[in-house]
Amino acid sequence: MTSETTSKNHSDVTKSNTVNADKRPTVLFFSSAFCDPCATARDTLDQVSKLVTQVDYAELDVARHSDEAERAGIVSTPTIVIVAANGDEVFRAQGAPTVNQMLVALAKAVWAPTRTDC
Repeated sequence: MTSETTSKNHSDVTKSNTVNADKRPTVLFFSSAFCDPCATARDTLDQVSKLVTQVDYAELDVARHSDEAERAGIVSTPTIVIVAANGDEVFRAQGAPTVNQMLVALAKAVWAPTRTDC
């Protein structure tokens, strides 16, 4: 996972950074350094990233990226947000989701219709 900055559809962060030139969905993992559930979520995302490679993965430490976390409405860690390539938030989970939950959510993101601007 990389440290990038994006978040949910109705925030400025998502619209400006999630819809990228490659039109790839993004998994945003908001974490904190001393969070035990964050370690579990990180392990889940590591497993999922090996299975679903057509998605960008980004981990954001809320202490270092507090502005982005606030704009995304993050109130606890871990929080995972999945944003489709069209910029729509398709999944949000507080706590550590399972691999199966992530795969279902990623299916929605990968196959979400691409928005076309007129």
